[in-house]
Amino acid sequence: MIRAGRACSSSSRSSSAQHGRRRVGTGNLAMAISTVEDKASRGSGSRPSQAPGAVRSVDRALAILTSLGRRELTLTEISKSLRLHKTTVTRLLGSLLAADMVSRDERGRYGVGPAVALLAARVGSSHRSLVDFLREPLRRIRDLTKETVVVGVRVGSGWVAIEEMESPQAIKYRAGLARRVPLHVGSAGRTLLAFLPDDEQRYLLKTLRLVRVTDRTVSNRRALARSLAKVRRDGYALSFGEGIVGAASVSLPVFDVTGRMVAVISVLGPESRLSTDRLHRYAAIVRREIPTAPVLVSGG
Repeated sequence: MIRAGRACSSSSRSSSAQHGRRRVGTGNLAMAISTVEDKASRGSGSRPSQAPGAVRSVDRALAILTSLGRRELTLTEISKSLRLHKTTVTRLLGSLLAADMVSRDERGRYGVGPAVALLAARVGSSHRSLVDFLREPLRRIRDLTKETVVVGVRVGSGWVAIEEMESPQAIKYRAGLARRVPLHVGSAGRTLLAFLPDDEQRYLLKTLRLVRVTDRTVSNRRALARSLAKVRRDGYALSFGEGIVGAASVSLPVFDVTGRMVAVISVLGPESRLSTDRLHRYAAIVRREIPTAPVLVSGG
């Protein structure tokens, strides 16, 4: 069973006039954020950075998996790209190989292993169930608002869009599927943060790297905490230019029958069309169109 509370999402501009469900694609916002994050976390090199409370060996293993997710690499290539000593990389690869997270071919090139594929399939299946449940309500919301509608889920300290129905209007914004955006950026991320269990929210407030993407990005921890309290009171979040100048959005949480938040639904478009009053009206539409369902659907 699923119900909705409120919604928000930072998005990027699309030059395409085509509309409908998007299964592939990237967003300018997500790419801009990725660039900022890379600069903030890596500095002048590409050595994996360590967040407060993180475990260095885990960070490095994840960096290896991320690199191998892009293409197969040799030991030397991994060592050079991550600026890690070969002995360190060899030790980490040994653990990843033993867990089937990494594979090695006869040429000595490493790639992601079968365990990664299994995890991806399980997550994908869960997300497909959620998207299937929400598909018709999403279409109604898109048709009523004439703006892009996005389903987002939390992934660690960020969020990604798993479904997107584009606005039929010529000037539009989109989030870009599977592009990671920091949790503190935009209404979708702040909604996901606001409705987390208290202990999990406190931990993230202490450890999140508050990258400043635009002049309106919330980059102060106290200000972010106040914003999350307001989102929790109101039941939804608004965003104006937090991720990209000129974009506006409203986001609401989606809950399952246990009261656990499984996703957010966001309506987004240009600030020139989406005033505060209009976004409040769209929040009411989202709340009305996502009814309680007779089945339990999990977002992850």
